[in-house]
Amino acid sequence: MDELDKNVDMKSTEDKLGIVLLCHGSQRGTSKSECSCAWDRTDTSPRWCRDCPSTPVGLKGAAATLQNLLGSENSEVVLSCLEFIEPHPDQAIQMLVDRGIRKAVVMPYLLGNGKHATEEMDEVLEELKAKAPDLEIRLAQGLGYDARLADVVYDRLFEMQEDIPELNGGMVGVLLVKAGTKSEYDSCLWLQELGDVVEKRLGTGYAVEVAQSHYGDPTMEYAVEALVKTRGVQAIVCIPYVFFPGLILQRNIVGGISELQELYKHIPMIIAPPLGVDERIVQVAAERIRTIWNNY
Repeated sequence: MDELDKNVDMKSTEDKLGIVLLCHGSQRGTSKSECSCAWDRTDTSPRWCRDCPSTPVGLKGAAATLQNLLGSENSEVVLSCLEFIEPHPDQAIQMLVDRGIRKAVVMPYLLGNGKHATEEMDEVLEELKAKAPDLEIRLAQGLGYDARLADVVYDRLFEMQEDIPELNGGMVGVLLVKAGTKSEYDSCLWLQELGDVVEKRLGTGYAVEVAQSHYGDPTMEYAVEALVKTRGVQAIVCIPYVFFPGLILQRNIVGGISELQELYKHIPMIIAPPLGVDERIVQVAAERIRTIWNNY
């Protein structure tokens, strides 16, 4: 490459917007033995596993989809995780600096509005700015509420349609469960709004309640009691509002449903697959980034 080509290449890199797709990461769900299909040996369990996705592979897929949506000619996406999976945020930012990027957006690829997405994210941003003072870094809004996420929930429900017993006109309960966050960090009003949208779309014959897997309100116990005793459902489909199989799904959501099934033996309870890699979710992230991009 001659000197002119080097200058053109450097200018092209400097003009690109760096994107840090910042995920939570998981210490579980990284091998077949930790996939959903390894937990339950019933005849229906293989329908869960979606070819045994691992968290790292799934997140890399989301990052690749985001890069395609934003275009490689004017953006450079780096996947990063808060925990367990490298590169961590400071490493990801350094990668962008080393590539000559001058402007960057941190996109929290998080489903809730809890501590990770608010208080901790502000701390992360301050640390990144201190470590890379010559890089202009801005923070995009997290995923939060979006109607496309309701569409994904709707699809996961109907993947389990064959497993719902014949109810002779009775109502089906839908339990939408997010990873737990202390109530002081997340009121979950956005989650209730999402549940309301899903219920409206489903129409007559379905009742939707939302819950957290642990820590805060509303609890799974409270939501199931409301579905059974107040709304009179005859079966419940639990939809884990998490990306991939992991500790939260196995221990808290599946474990919680097992305990509730013992309490309500007459109510069949089915667990749908997690959200996985879905382009509609990545599209929401892309729009959050473009909002910052357009105002740079």
